[in-house]
Parts: sequence; C-alpha cells; structure tokens
Amino acid sequence: MNYFSKCASRLTTGLFAATLALSLAPVGQAQSAVQAAGDSSAAPAAAAKTQQQQLEDLQREMSVLEQQIAALKAQQEAAPALVSAKYVQTPAAAAPDKVSISSLLGPTTISGFVDAYYGYNYNHPVTNISGWRFFDGPTNGFSLNMVELIADKAPDPATPDTRFGYHVAAGYGNAAAVVNGTDPAAIPSTIAIQFPAQFYLKEAYGQYLVGKALTIQVGKFVTPIGAEVIETNGNMNYSRGLLFYYAIPYFHFGANAKYAFNSKFATTFYLVNGWNNSAIFHDLVPNGVNSSGMTYGVSAAYTPSSKWSAIENYFAGPVMDAVRPNGGTVNDYKQLSDTVLSYTPNAKWSFTINGDYGWGPIAHPVCTNTSCPSVGPKATWWGTAGYVKYTMGAKDYLAMRYEYYGDPQGYSGLVGGPGHGQEVTTTYSHNVTSGLQVRAEYRYDFASAPIFARTTSKVVKEQNTATLGLIYSFSSANAK
Repeated sequence: MNYFSKCASRLTTGLFAATLALSLAPVGQAQSAVQAAGDSSAAPAAAAKTQQQQLEDLQREMSVLEQQIAALKAQQEAAPALVSAKYVQTPAAAAPDKVSISSLLGPTTISGFVDAYYGYNYNHPVTNISGWRFFDGPTNGFSLNMVELIADKAPDPATPDTRFGYHVAAGYGNAAAVVNGTDPAAIPSTIAIQFPAQFYLKEAYGQYLVGKALTIQVGKFVTPIGAEVIETNGNMNYSRGLLFYYAIPYFHFGANAKYAFNSKFATTFYLVNGWNNSAIFHDLVPNGVNSSGMTYGVSAAYTPSSKWSAIENYFAGPVMDAVRPNGGTVNDYKQLSDTVLSYTPNAKWSFTINGDYGWGPIAHPVCTNTSCPSVGPKATWWGTAGYVKYTMGAKDYLAMRYEYYGDPQGYSGLVGGPGHGQEVTTTYSHNVTSGLQVRAEYRYDFASAPIFARTTSKVVKEQNTATLGLIYSFSSANAK
C-alpha cells in the first residue's frame, strides 16, 4: 500500500472516530447530568473537559490528514510519470519501410539479360561463320549474342492516369547487327550494310487501355508472327530456326489495336510501315522485299483451356518489284499467313507446331512505260516447324525442333536459288541459379544445294554445329 492509500485510510478512520465521538457526547452529558442530580459528589466538569480535549485532538489530526491528501493528489496530477514503470508498457517504435529497387521504380519494371555463347562448327568454315545462323553465326570461338535492357510499365485500369503504359527495349550484339541490317532506315551507306551497328532500339512504344478490353499501341514493336522470338530466353532452343530467319519479319513500326473479348479469345489489328521498315522508302532499288506502302495485318488468339492455344496471323502490303523508264513503279502485294498451335498436356510435356505460307511478289526484269511483263510465277515460300519440350525437373529440360523450309523460286535466298532445307536441333537447358541458365545444343542442317563452307574452295550440303550458351536474366521485380 502506497503513502497516498495509507493517508486515505487514516482519514477515513479519523472521520469515523470523530463522528462516533460527537454522537456519544450528548449521551455522556445527559448521563453526567443525571449523576449530578443524584450524587453531588461526582465531578462532571472534569469528565466534560476530557471529552472536549479528545474531540479537538481528532479535529486537528483530521485537518492535517486532509492537507496531506490534497498535496499528494496535486502532485499526482502534475507528474503522472511517477507511477511505477513496471505497470507501464511503452509501445515499440515502428520500423521504417525498407527501401528496395521495386519501391523506388513503382509500377515500372527494369529487366534484361546477357546472352553469350561458344560455338563450334565441324566444317571449320574459313570465314568462321555458320550458314543459316545469324544471331549465333560467328563460330569456333566465343561471341556475344545480345545484351538487352528493358523498361516496362503495363497499363492499369485503376485510374485514368495509370491507363497509359510503355515499353522500351535496347540491345547490343550480333542480334542487334542483324536486325539493323534488315531496316532500310538503318543502312544509309555501303559501310553500314557491310558492318551494321551492333546497337539497336528493338522496341519503343506506348500503350493506352480503353475500358477494360481495348489496348491501343503505337511505336516500334516486334512482330507477332512465328513461334520464336528475338530473345534467346524466350525460346525452347538456343539457336533460331529457319522460319524465324527466312519466312517472317523481325519487327514493325506503326500502330495496332487489341480487343480481348474474354479470357479465351482476342483479336489484334495492325497498320504498319511494312516488314522490318522504320520508314517507307519509294526510291530504293526494286527487290520485292522492302515495303512501298502501308502494310495491314490481323491476329486472332484463341485459348480454350490451359492445355491448348491457337494463334493465326495474316499480313499483307505492297512491295516494289520494278521501275519503269519514266520513273513509275510496279508494286505487288506481299502476303503471309502464319499459324501456331500449342498443346501442353501436363507439367512435363509441351508441343508446338508452327506453319508459314507466303506469296505475292513477281519478277519484272524488263519494263517499258506501257508494259512490264512478269517472268515466272509469283514468288512463294513456306515451311513448318515442330517443337517438343520435356521438363525433367525444376531446373532442367530437354527440347527438340525439326523444320522443313521450301523456297521454290529462291525468293528468300535460303540456298541462293530454288531449293529447300531441313534442320534438327536438340537442346539441354539447366538453371544454375534463378537467373543463370546454361544451354548445350547440337544441330544438324541439310540443304538441297551445297551452300555450307568447309574450306576456301569447297562447299557442302551438310553442317553440324555444337553450342554452349550462357544466359543471365534479371528483373527489378525480383529485387529485395
């Protein structure tokens, strides 16, 4: 019991005693009066004096106790911290929010990868360049396929301000040189044609989400055509196939609008400058390849279940085939149909089939101001590729690819003239860490004509290559 409680107890006791004494005083006085009437020898004055003295003492003590209690109460109100600390729990200070790359970037994600390899060609070509291989063409040594850095922000329907998104991807390496080499806007000189820049802006576009289903995109973007992509880590195999290099474009510059009807079906419409064209050039040497006008396209994607998916693409646009003496041009429509079917029955197996069929341009070797006869049929090119992937575990998988590509008029230059080609590729992939992947690949190529260099003066129809690739990927979304 503390001092305050003790004083309160004493005050209570004193008040009770005083009250009892005051109540008994009249009784005592009455008894003294009776005794005085009956017995003259009693001493009432002395008794009354004693009782009065006791009352005065009690009153003084009560006054002192009241003063002490009032002082203690005032002290407690002025300094409440004097309460024993063992009964007070001080709240712990809130820990400051941890600063990370993700929190600094907000909705923007920074990602990328580094892709390098060692290639070996059993033909030992004197040029150290493997045929039918562009991104990983340099062989019998180490080479940099590509380094890429990506900034991405997806549109968000939460507010009007967040409905805008963007995507910018820049790269450096062999792949960049190849992509730049196909763009007329990037090769204004012979030197640039022979040695295209190894730095490129692969993609740079903005997106805007209208409602919940319509996305409008404007800028430079990779083609939606085909089963393979420019980035190695987005493919099953390390090397790219024949269809990727010869049948389809790499990128487009223009606009597209995608409408998602539901989670299973979506369509996209395209209006672009052509195939691999940042800009349209009407004064180039006629080749039936470069765009001479706007190209349009449509894509339909259907995913009925988690196991099946189907994508159909169609693109068409004019290309310049000939120039008349008076300066007029002759254009033909270059068209392409592309189909990709995928089936994933379980977590172990995955199957993909890709088919391409292109047609349109016609050769016009001799043109006058009034006529421009064609020579031969319209150019056609077509091919099919099959992919199988078996996942052996959380870190390992085995993938195989087979392709057949036909170039009846020699339009795409597969074998330097009319012909066809085939290839079989086997790839083993192992994830060393969450970011580092190693791929070991063996590939066999076969052409209908001898085009693969073996020595300075000898070419053969076959080519065997082995590749060891290392890919390190990173993303700010995974940074802690």
